[in-house]
Amino acid sequence: MENIESIMDAIEKYLDEKEDLRERSIKACRNIIRHSRKAIQKMHKNENIEAANDLEKALAELTEIHSLLKDRHNDLLYTGFMENAYRELSEGFCLLSILQDENLPQPEDLNVTSSSYLLSLGDVVGELRRLTLDCIRNNRYDEAEEFFRKMEKIYISLLRFDYPSGMISIKKTQDNCRVLIEKTRGDLTVALCNRKIEEKLSRLEKPLKEKTEESKKEDVEDLNIDRVW
Repeated sequence: MENIESIMDAIEKYLDEKEDLRERSIKACRNIIRHSRKAIQKMHKNENIEAANDLEKALAELTEIHSLLKDRHNDLLYTGFMENAYRELSEGFCLLSILQDENLPQPEDLNVTSSSYLLSLGDVVGELRRLTLDCIRNNRYDEAEEFFRKMEKIYISLLRFDYPSGMISIKKTQDNCRVLIEKTRGDLTVALCNRKIEEKLSRLEKPLKEKTEESKKEDVEDLNIDRVW
């Protein structure tokens, strides 16, 4: 047992290193989540360039953490705090791609897991609902319908995945997407019906207004005192 101390020293060194990297990873994940959420907020303000800058900062942090963990402590790459960061980052990049009418980024390009990527697409559906409602409020119905179609496309794509929750817990995300889509469908349908009613009323209002003005003009002419005398 003369070597027990050297064994303990090596294990202690390994665990100290792992603890240090874990703390650094947690801090980096907080930054990744913060940058990603700021980017999403900016996208809703149509500040896509600034949003892209925030996402690049988040991706740079994630890339650095990956390089530190992948060799000796790659098990930390699959912890809960890392998955949360992956999900927020993926959501931001996917939403930006949709707004810029580009192809979605690949999971491996973002250094994220497949499960976090799929779950992030469910979150994107929620952001697209917000954008749809914003368009409805501003009478941009064509854009609203386009965002809604993208919501449906993502939802249909997610329905392909039917795996045990131990592999990927996606059932709740699928259910949430379905609820959001049905609510948005109702909101959009009501808005479009109201628009049609307003257009018909506007078409009816114009001839009625013209007829009323003609009637007033005739009344004035009838009351013209010169004509009476």
